[in-house]
Amino acid sequence: MEQTEHTIMETMTFLRYGDPLERNQQWLLNQIESVELQETAKKLSILSIQVLIEMARDLNQNATDIANTLNVTRGGVSRIAKRLIQEGLIEEIRKKENLKEVNYRLTPKGQAIYKVQINLIEKINNEHLKIIHSFSKEEQLTIAKYLKQVSQLSIE
Repeated sequence: MEQTEHTIMETMTFLRYGDPLERNQQWLLNQIESVELQETAKKLSILSIQVLIEMARDLNQNATDIANTLNVTRGGVSRIAKRLIQEGLIEEIRKKENLKEVNYRLTPKGQAIYKVQINLIEKINNEHLKIIHSFSKEEQLTIAKYLKQVSQLSIE
């Protein structure tokens, strides 16, 4: 294997299994001033944060809608919602015309974590753009082609 190929493979493994998620969680915790909120944020999985973001994005979504958007099971979203309710991050909303349907709303505590997470996402996106812009258009097309092919890999 050539050195460039080796470097690419190591980097892809790092991105898949390495510590960027841990570093992002640490950044998130460092941005939260309240010790109580930090303790709550430590308990959140990446999927819990994604569910929280999705709930903030659209109040008219129920667990099924969120599950479809995130490509996870409805039961998984329901379990996460229960934990988010227990942590005081969200609350249930039931519509008067259909009491069976449950939607969710972020509490002030949930809003605080959501805002910090959105800032993290914006910072990461801006850093990605800086890196992308450091390459020529031709190089960007090659990178895009590679990433698209990698994202479609599956072992059957």
